[in-house]
Amino acid sequence: MIKNKKELQELPANIKIGYSTYSFDFWPDTFASTEDAQGEFFSTLNKIGLKESSHNSIAGVNTLLHEILHGIVYQWSIEMGDKEEQTVNTLANGLTTVLVDNPWLISYIKKYV
Repeated sequence: MIKNKKELQELPANIKIGYSTYSFDFWPDTFASTEDAQGEFFSTLNKIGLKESSHNSIAGVNTLLHEILHGIVYQWSIEMGDKEEQTVNTLANGLTTVLVDNPWLISYIKKYV
């Protein structure tokens, strides 16, 4: 449900996590299953839903990392029980902070990956 493809073209149509490919689905602010959600990972639908309004922002980066971490937890069958959301949120926030505080890191990673 991409409204403005030019604005959202920075992201490809999908992302591969493990052996599965997950397509991105962009939502209006009121579409998430909970209105506080910035994104959702749908393992059985092979989709990652992202809120359109925060896409082009640091919050969008954080949300994308958050949902990718959910994908990693799912694909590698990491058992976290009721701690998954807290753990994923903490790791995504930490990674986002490291990337903001160290802008050179992305270039370094891109050079060697």
